[in-house]
Amino acid sequence: MINPIYGTDVLLNAALWVAERLPDQDRRIHKLFKILWFADLHHLKQYGCSITGDTYIAMNYGPVPSALYDIIKGNCSPELRVFTKYENGFFDISKKSDREYLSESDVEFLQKSMDENASLSFPSLVQKSHASAWNSAWKEGENTSIRMSEILDEIDADAEIREIVKNERETLSALNVNDG
Repeated sequence: MINPIYGTDVLLNAALWVAERLPDQDRRIHKLFKILWFADLHHLKQYGCSITGDTYIAMNYGPVPSALYDIIKGNCSPELRVFTKYENGFFDISKKSDREYLSESDVEFLQKSMDENASLSFPSLVQKSHASAWNSAWKEGENTSIRMSEILDEIDADAEIREIVKNERETLSALNVNDG
């Protein structure tokens, strides 16, 4: 499992926040993943960081948050198994989100993405998410990580946002080296 850069608590609580607001008939992992993808893109463009911190993988039906997908499939430690009844793309949840892990801007952009994407059909979400970042990774093959540089190009990030992302990644890289 690829670890999200902000840890699993933020990732899980962002996913749970969205899942709680999806009607049962729409509680599909595809819809959840695309709502998170677009929330992450908008938050990244505004603040220079995503909400989830997850690494997105190019899969057939669009970008998929890698760590979250592993968690939903149950490929994780028992305390992270909060997604239940995963079957045929549908899932349920066994706990509520904890707002302590989400900033005001996280919730704002999650809600904006819900407003824009929750009512879209499966084919519409596929088409919408198959933009330049996904296409670049897809050319290299299914299950390829979508590079941050491609994501920044897709959102037309300005120089300031690119610098923020670069500095954050360097800092996190240094912390991971020092922790090892």
